[in-house]
Amino acid sequence: MKLLSKILSIGVLCLGTTGAGNAQELFTFDDVSTVDYVIMPNGYGGLEWNNFFVQYAPAVPGAFDAGVVSSPNVAFNGLGNPAWFSSSSPLALDSAYFTSVYASEDQLTVQGFSGGTLLYNNTYTIYHDAITLINFDYTDVDSVHFSTSAGALFTMDNMTITVPEPGTCALMSVAMALGGFRVWRKKIKNAGPQYK
Repeated sequence: MKLLSKILSIGVLCLGTTGAGNAQELFTFDDVSTVDYVIMPNGYGGLEWNNFFVQYAPAVPGAFDAGVVSSPNVAFNGLGNPAWFSSSSPLALDSAYFTSVYASEDQLTVQGFSGGTLLYNNTYTIYHDAITLINFDYTDVDSVHFSTSAGALFTMDNMTITVPEPGTCALMSVAMALGGFRVWRKKIKNAGPQYK
């Protein structure tokens, strides 16, 4: 019984001390395509994309190239309509760089949802001639929606999200508990009828 107690104690200790690990992901969109523009492929970066396109910025000088942080591509909203991405599990939208493609100034509204519930709803000013870094800190969202006040095009580059990862120690704890249960069952089986 002492062995079982030790195994379970270690497992509980590990469960109590693990936080989920986090992996930060940078979306440069530079690995999508180098043709003029393409629809953002669903599944890119593990996300589902709606009305996002990827533009090869050098193909449209004076417009999309103003939004380039990492060359050569930027993401943009098709036809100036709202665009969004979603995930099957919660994530954190950390930051991204934005410009207005044709308007000298525009208002970008960014909404973060969790299970259909609106958690974040903020509006930011973006410019054509200056790249704007927006630090969102939207945590535990599974869908993020972007729209402009004038229904205009915006560019987005170098978007950073954080995705929770399961803690290694938590997984080891489950394995230890199962191993402890097996040892306990074996002890009962070998102990004889008084424990059955």
